[in-house]
Amino acid sequence: MRIGHYQFKPKWVPSILTILMLPILIALGFWQLSRAEEKQQILDQRNQRMALPKNVLTSIPKDLSEIEYRRLVIKGKYLNQYPIYIDNKVYQGQVGYQIVIPFMIAGSDELILVNRGWVKATESRSRLPVVPFIETEVTLNGQVKLNSKDVASLGSKNRLGNDWPALVRWVDPLALDKDIPGKVAPFVFLQDPEPIDELKREWVFINAPPEKSISYALQWFSLAGLLFIIYIVVNTKRIKN
Repeated sequence: MRIGHYQFKPKWVPSILTILMLPILIALGFWQLSRAEEKQQILDQRNQRMALPKNVLTSIPKDLSEIEYRRLVIKGKYLNQYPIYIDNKVYQGQVGYQIVIPFMIAGSDELILVNRGWVKATESRSRLPVVPFIETEVTLNGQVKLNSKDVASLGSKNRLGNDWPALVRWVDPLALDKDIPGKVAPFVFLQDPEPIDELKREWVFINAPPEKSISYALQWFSLAGLLFIIYIVVNTKRIKN
């Protein structure tokens, strides 16, 4: 193909590479856009449900979607003899643990695993940090996290040993139900921050905001555009007089 003083004459190797790579880069861009839309829908749904009146839980509902992203209130007592430490949790650049304690709902044998928050690790990994226990009946405010698994830890052994306190990589309510008396709810309750509590609670429901996925999409589309430009330039030659 001749355009003015230039001739576009594509070669086999760059043509095949461009045909293979260009659709992949474009598809990755659209995939990131769909991810951004999904994240935005989750945020919108959470904001709508958080605006609803608080839901007082007296038992574990059969349909857990009823309580997802809702502001919840639970009343009962901690089972402090079964503390759970989630290992390798980082807060503001410091390594520590998140402390989870089973919580028995008042007037029932149903248990909710309450994440009380983050505490800094001690100088030695062989010694877990001491957290003050609450012995009296209390009322807690918070929200639930239905999927508590850490995808980065999948495929590895979760609980280290069988003693208490339990040291885990993520909270598995089904596995802990076998070791704790009572019916353990299949979710984790994320307790709201309290001024008098030294435990740190800054819950993140989406690891990356929708804007980050949009920026990734722009990067993929930019790479696709750059590849196309390089393909045109490499296969276009100036015609000598």
